[in-house]
Amino acid sequence: MLKIIAPFFILGMILVSCGSSQPEETNPAYHNPTVQPLTDSIRENPNDAALYFRRAEALSQINNDSLALVDVIKAQSLDKNNQQYSFTIGYLNLQLGHTDAAIKALQENLKVSSGNVNTRILLAKAFLADNKVEDAKHQVNQILAAAPQHAGAMLMQAEIFAAQKDTASAINTLLAVLKTDPLNYQASYGLATLYSESDNDMAVPQYQQTFRLDTMDVTPLYDLASFYADRKDIPKAKEFYTDCILRDRDYTDAYIALGKIFYQEKNTEKALRHFNMAIESQPNDAEAYFYKGQCFETMHQKDSAVVAYNQSLVFNPNLKDAMDGLRRLK
Repeated sequence: MLKIIAPFFILGMILVSCGSSQPEETNPAYHNPTVQPLTDSIRENPNDAALYFRRAEALSQINNDSLALVDVIKAQSLDKNNQQYSFTIGYLNLQLGHTDAAIKALQENLKVSSGNVNTRILLAKAFLADNKVEDAKHQVNQILAAAPQHAGAMLMQAEIFAAQKDTASAINTLLAVLKTDPLNYQASYGLATLYSESDNDMAVPQYQQTFRLDTMDVTPLYDLASFYADRKDIPKAKEFYTDCILRDRDYTDAYIALGKIFYQEKNTEKALRHFNMAIESQPNDAEAYFYKGQCFETMHQKDSAVVAYNQSLVFNPNLKDAMDGLRRLK
């Protein structure tokens, strides 16, 4: 299913959008193995709205939200009465940062589905992203007036409190969600994040509890390591970054975080090993190549540093640190 229908979208799970607007014949995303069959079907049935929506699902799954949006808009043009299309257009626009377009699409959706709670919650999120806090509150309050314990609306309410810097109310709201639903992953994660941002010791057990709710996702352990790193408790930070890697060998950010610690400790060779492992897990990570170049520069291996900095710019042409590195080595 398209990522938008996951129930926890309400809490701001962010999709990475890396698609482009290249035409179909030149954009490789349309020929990804999971997308190609749908591309072929669309060539044979160019007026089938459902095919465009299914291809949007596939494109979204490979992080091409821009192209997914194009397909959903096409699907809507072919079937204007399908409410799912306008909802998805709103969602994808929001993920792409197009808040005005998201609000417009979701308001259109509400005209024909005023009882759709998911649409109201997503509209509240769009309003909040557009700094229209009162409008966001209005949508959430409409839900809570009819269903005072609605978890999704309460989670959105906590986001609104957090945006207003009312951390205490945000925490209390999430605690209320967890009181009735102790296994609510998003409430648990949100609570851990708020504790962390407040430099509250309760962040530690809350991150650990969140990880226990879904041991397939080590991100709470990574965040816990970062919490310790922010506190300058480097041994604990190392412990949990390492735990991330042991549980998920492809957790690139943990390799980079450990590499940066070792670099700061002037253990350049060990730092370099971790940046190389980051590249093995994510070959197109511009940041990892930049830090690799930094290690080579520190080791006075100019040619290798230049290669690494240049490779970093291949994946992120706007990475200023890499450009500065090349200027230093001229």
